[in-house]
Amino acid sequence: MKTIDRYILKQLISVTFLGVLSLTMLLLLGQLFKQLHELLVESGAPPSIVFDFIVQVIPFSLTFSVPWGFLTAVLLVYGRLAADNELTSMRMAGLSLWRLSAPAIGLGIALSGLCYYINIEVAPKGKNAMSELVMQAAMDNPRNLLNSSQSMTKLDKVQLYIEHREGDELKGLHVYPIADGGGIGADFDAIHAESAIIGDFDLKTRLLSLTLKNARIERSDGPLTDMPAIGVMPLRVHIPIKNQKKFKANRFTNAEISVALEKVELAQLQDTVKVDKYGLIASVAPTFPCAGKLWTEVRQELDFYKRVNKKQKREFETEGIQRASFACACFVFSLIGVPLAITARRKDTSTGFAIGIMVAALYFMALVFCELSRKAGGITPYVVLWIPNVITIGFAIWQHQKAKFRG
Repeated sequence: MKTIDRYILKQLISVTFLGVLSLTMLLLLGQLFKQLHELLVESGAPPSIVFDFIVQVIPFSLTFSVPWGFLTAVLLVYGRLAADNELTSMRMAGLSLWRLSAPAIGLGIALSGLCYYINIEVAPKGKNAMSELVMQAAMDNPRNLLNSSQSMTKLDKVQLYIEHREGDELKGLHVYPIADGGGIGADFDAIHAESAIIGDFDLKTRLLSLTLKNARIERSDGPLTDMPAIGVMPLRVHIPIKNQKKFKANRFTNAEISVALEKVELAQLQDTVKVDKYGLIASVAPTFPCAGKLWTEVRQELDFYKRVNKKQKREFETEGIQRASFACACFVFSLIGVPLAITARRKDTSTGFAIGIMVAALYFMALVFCELSRKAGGITPYVVLWIPNVITIGFAIWQHQKAKFRG
């Protein structure tokens, strides 16, 4: 029996590898062509960043390519064994269909474990790094942020609009404040310049220097309303470093989700008035030099987690269930793939394959639709997210019973 197991398992592994490799390349090319213009043209990133982008996309692609590649392998391998009457010979030797499915089921369980690890650890890190890659490239060289006919809000407290850019010269620069008190927004409503020259960028202070020509300052009220154009006007724009990643569950690992939920719970219990009081005391008479700065960071983090709403919290609470349910795809496909594959006969070799692909497509669609239940409260999401797996496994058992005398 071990010889038969090795014979089937060897074919499954080789075909799965080729299927996963092919599907990963397709998904990778799709993501690459989608993001290539933004990476190289809009953000002016160096071509070397494409390799980093590919490295981050691969783990995310594997979450889809591994189940599909494995299902393809099960359908092709067992379909060929059925078409060549090898399964019939094995059945005549006294092996049941469940026993012959053991190599596929074992490999499916192993691949489900791999997918679960990718879903909870590797893919979230890759997805977060992928989303931050373009921003980081722009932050390292903020000159690339200034493009023609593009509203730029990635700057600190200032929104820029550039009509046209020629090298380091900007034609038609418009500066609008978006500050919450202080900064440019406290004094001006807008600055319009016929042109501007991009100057140096101080990496330490993260200030980008611009030299505006024929600039006009607008103010809705006050003496500066009719201020004449200024021939030459210096302007420095602060380019902040983006440290805080977006509060989206799919960008957090399971361990990070647990920590984030704890911080949300603690933030709801904290009294901001007391935190401000402690911060003021620390800034006036700090016990050590950086005490005031540390309390400022504590208050910023507190404000961030206090803004988390019920919908975001529920998304984090159900993310682990969604990942576990999705990771079961390989195990489910190992059950459903074998009986569907052996329905293919010599004169109808594509039937089982076509039905299997259709069932897999319906399975993934059901998982996607079940994610909508995560918006509901109570125990509903925890139950609904497992329904596609339960239904598909039940269908697989029924198909095994139907295929009991086939081979």
